[in-house]
Amino acid sequence: MEKLVSNEEILGKALELVKEIKNDKEYREYITLRDKVKSNKEIMERIDNIKTLQKQYIKSAYLDDEIKVKLDKELRELEGISLYKEYVLKEKKINNILISIKEGINSSFDNILNK
Repeated sequence: MEKLVSNEEILGKALELVKEIKNDKEYREYITLRDKVKSNKEIMERIDNIKTLQKQYIKSAYLDDEIKVKLDKELRELEGISLYKEYVLKEKKINNILISIKEGINSSFDNILNK
């Protein structure tokens, strides 16, 4: 069977796609927000505290109401920070874009394989 395209061409196109994604305005904004979140001491401390509380709550077999109340309070306070809120919204948008790209690629492969 004759190859439609070479492996090098496929790799080249994949690298082009990655480059396009990385140069996209939405993606660049997301990276900037991610970096701001990671360098924000208050946000990172809250995230660490939430992770600790989540582990404790799981260990309690989801029965310790006191931990649940603390966890819910920490989550509300984290979600109340505008930078974090903006970051989460941008992350969801980027994830949806990446899912659409993946679905488009999968659909293209399905069309090729099922002809």
